Amino acid sequence: MLNFLMQAEPPAGIFLPAESQQLKIAVLVTLLVGFAVMVGLMYAPYRLRRPIVVAATFLSGFFWILVWLFPAPVELGPNEIPRNAMENFGMRLADGIPVVSNISQTLNALLLGLGVFSVLRMHTTRLVKQQKDWVFSVVLLVAMFSMVTVGYMNYNEVLRNPDLADPNKWGRTQFATDFLFDGMLQAMDAAMFSIIAFFILVAAYRAFRIRSIESTVLLGTALIVMLSLMGAVEFASTNMINGITGGDPGHFLNNFALANIRAWIQTNIQGPGIRALEWGIGIGALSMGLRLWLSLEKGGGN
Repeated sequence: MLNFLMQAEPPAGIFLPAESQQLKIAVLVTLLVGFAVMVGLMYAPYRLRRPIVVAATFLSGFFWILVWLFPAPVELGPNEIPRNAMENFGMRLADGIPVVSNISQTLNALLLGLGVFSVLRMHTTRLVKQQKDWVFSVVLLVAMFSMVTVGYMNYNEVLRNPDLADPNKWGRTQFATDFLFDGMLQAMDAAMFSIIAFFILVAAYRAFRIRSIESTVLLGTALIVMLSLMGAVEFASTNMINGITGGDPGHFLNNFALANIRAWIQTNIQGPGIRALEWGIGIGALSMGLRLWLSLEKGGGN
């Protein structure tokens, strides 16, 4: 009976046509039910709320651990059934991955919505009360609503008329979206990262000042790497070495070319150091993941 149900087609009512009224109603009802559950959890007593959160967290993590540890099932044909209990369980885990992934994406969307709501509430309060720097809140709110409105209009127009995806057939909405995203947002991102680069340069200068043996080694290594990445300096260094060695590729002095020194530093010093850091970060992430999975982490007001 279970094998027959596993091969049966899913009910047609679950999969509603795109852009249909039924789908919009189902999404609205789902959102309302989801918000009702969240509000209920918020106002529920702590003794009741914590076991629910702990159980949901444990089951979610346990599912992905099973997916990772359990042998991957062999793909079966449309008329085949699992041969044993392990294959049956593996098939059920594989069938559950899209469902759990959709739930995760839904939760991520809700969390994104909560973040947007928090930003709106904070800046709207600052604007209404005209607190310090309330003008910047006006700029943020206007930019946010402009981007959302133009992006939503562009999405609907392209959905109804796919030809608008061609830049040669753009309309006003598509040009407005391109202006806001490519013309303003990306340009401002590039300007911001350029400004951050100068702060990094100042911080590097302060860190590389010669105060001890360690800082001297750090300064010398950084100087060699930066010079080797400058094309003119690296070209001059290579020509100087070739002039001394007569172009002999097997000469010992070729090891002292800036490019070769940089390669040696990256291979024998930087690479192992990065792997050691990644190993430590992985162990820390694993321990933190276990604490979160088992609800042993007491941060966040618990």
